[in-house]
Amino acid sequence: MPGKGTELVHAYYEQFLSAPGDLSVADEILTSDVVFDNPISPDGIHGVAAYKEFAERWYTGFPDRLFTVEDTVEEGDKVGAVFTITGTHKGEFMGAAPTGNPITVRGMNIFHLAGGRIRRVTAFFDARQLHGPIGLDG
Repeated sequence: MPGKGTELVHAYYEQFLSAPGDLSVADEILTSDVVFDNPISPDGIHGVAAYKEFAERWYTGFPDRLFTVEDTVEEGDKVGAVFTITGTHKGEFMGAAPTGNPITVRGMNIFHLAGGRIRRVTAFFDARQLHGPIGLDG
């Protein structure tokens, strides 16, 4: 039976990030001072409001996006999740005009929990899997 952390991680991917996406889920699963470190945000994402703005950029750029959880491991206040993102570049994203190209990005996130919510997310993925298909190479 999945633990509470694993349930939070599934809500993060399936309700908050995957299409159609529900920004209000962030208020339920993230701490107000959440931090998100990832390869495409050099300064990181700090706080729920900034996290919602980040999610909205995905909503616009990839309206059909699907974040699929491949595997999770939960230990104490940490959850590791292997994920795959698929979608079609149909809107502006990171300054790139829509290309209509599909993306497939595979990676892993480490979630740190506090008080029954996600406090920190550290993402590991090859940004070229996202940048290449939308024309942001080099």
